[in-house]
Amino acid sequence: MYLVVISTAGNQRYIFASGKRQEIVGASGLITRVDGTWADESLEEVFPGFSRKDWRIGGHDAELLVAGAGGITVLVRNRDAGRRLVTELTCRALKEAPGLDICGVVIEYTPGTLAETMRRARVELAAVRETRPGPLARFLRLPLVEDCGSSGLPATEIRREGEGEPAQPRSAAAMAKLAAHPAALNRMAGISGADRPTMKKIVDRLGLEAEWVAVVHADGNGLGEVFQRLGEPTAAGSGDASGEAGIDRDRRYADAIRNLSSGVDGCAKRAFRAALRRTAGELGEEASSLPVLPLVLGGDDLTVVCDGAVALSFTRHYLEAFEWETARDPLLAPTRAKLGREDLSAAAGVAIVKRNYPFHFAYELAERLTDAEAKRVKAWSSAVAFVVLFESSAPDLERIRRSVTLSGGSGTSASPYLVGRGSRDDRARGRRWEDLVRRVTALTRRDSASGELLIPRGAAHDLREGLHLGEEVAGSRLDLLRRRYAGDAVRTRALAELTEEQGGLMWTAPGEGRVTGLLDAMAALPFLRVREGAR
Repeated sequence: MYLVVISTAGNQRYIFASGKRQEIVGASGLITRVDGTWADESLEEVFPGFSRKDWRIGGHDAELLVAGAGGITVLVRNRDAGRRLVTELTCRALKEAPGLDICGVVIEYTPGTLAETMRRARVELAAVRETRPGPLARFLRLPLVEDCGSSGLPATEIRREGEGEPAQPRSAAAMAKLAAHPAALNRMAGISGADRPTMKKIVDRLGLEAEWVAVVHADGNGLGEVFQRLGEPTAAGSGDASGEAGIDRDRRYADAIRNLSSGVDGCAKRAFRAALRRTAGELGEEASSLPVLPLVLGGDDLTVVCDGAVALSFTRHYLEAFEWETARDPLLAPTRAKLGREDLSAAAGVAIVKRNYPFHFAYELAERLTDAEAKRVKAWSSAVAFVVLFESSAPDLERIRRSVTLSGGSGTSASPYLVGRGSRDDRARGRRWEDLVRRVTALTRRDSASGELLIPRGAAHDLREGLHLGEEVAGSRLDLLRRRYAGDAVRTRALAELTEEQGGLMWTAPGEGRVTGLLDAMAALPFLRVREGAR
């Protein structure tokens, strides 16, 4: 038998290659077709009568193991049929999604070695991808042609996008994305529980009205390790690598990865809808009209573009809902038992930027926040890391964090902030989501009679400036505020909510040194809606 692995690469680069919202939405829709309609039609073409649900390799010529995130993994009986499948699907993508990087391999495998063969296929797929010309090699520059106005690729036609707008050169890749835009809106509407006109209004709002927009990237914690451990021999799956025992082990493994893939995908989609409902409830809006565009929602991956005002609350609710859903999904019960865990966790990065900031930079920053900060605590909690970017240059997370490091390197941001079950751990002290909300709430409290802020903005900025000058300076300024408010119990309480358990602005995080939450609270202040008295 043979294992066929077909996958796209550079999906986020393909999606955010243009700053045009319609092209971004269309590109995300094209990627979902690779493991969706195009995969189904290609499998039907090569294997007439194919059914995702019913076909198994024991009684049929093919079996779909995994489909998602722009890729499929299929078991087939015949090498030539596997090659035809690669040809069908990749040619379809090349014609209808020019510029998309897609590649496939066909690997022979013997019964009892399915897990090892899948690992080997991933390695060979990467090697094949490296040895062939990349997507940009398809767009020749000779003879000289004009550049596309949105993608920078060679233009193939002149297009007027709207009434009264000037005609502009557009590349084949841009035209394909624009053509896919209506169907992608329908897909997003189905995910969000909205209709197409509403989704179009959301796209227009993010592109024309919102002052701040955010790119949110979330990824499951340790899912790669989970897939590897599913392939490890167990008491139930021990035996020879060949013969009946090997076939039985392969069947268990195939069913396990299918259930894991399907289960996580379903949990992510339900968590997304739950996050929409909860965020909309906080803001007093309809969930279907919340300005959130689900560009990527497959497997454990989530990438959305949304209004900056909803980004932090939405991300927090998504992570909590993802844990809740994975704890209850029956398809994931064997995985939870094997790992000895109650649920699966996830990490998220949020980059909040100005509306016209290049999206590919914003996504790179969100991805870096996820990998470098939020996943630091992946062994025991879900977490979110965020940055509000006020500059216009290409972002570098290390430089951004260094720019707010206290004098002499004595402290830095408390990011990431922990949510869900793991936030109850003692190691989460000071960096729970509730701690961030507490600090922001302290900065927003107002006097019930005068309506004035209990902690004036000038005083808050004075404390922040003191932090940059050093912990002793910040402590002295905090003491001055305490003496100033000594006779005012309400202001004293607000100031106490801004500080930590020891009464200062900083604390020692295990293995990280001195950190502070004030800098994050002031950055989150315009983007996190809190209620009076919230904790």
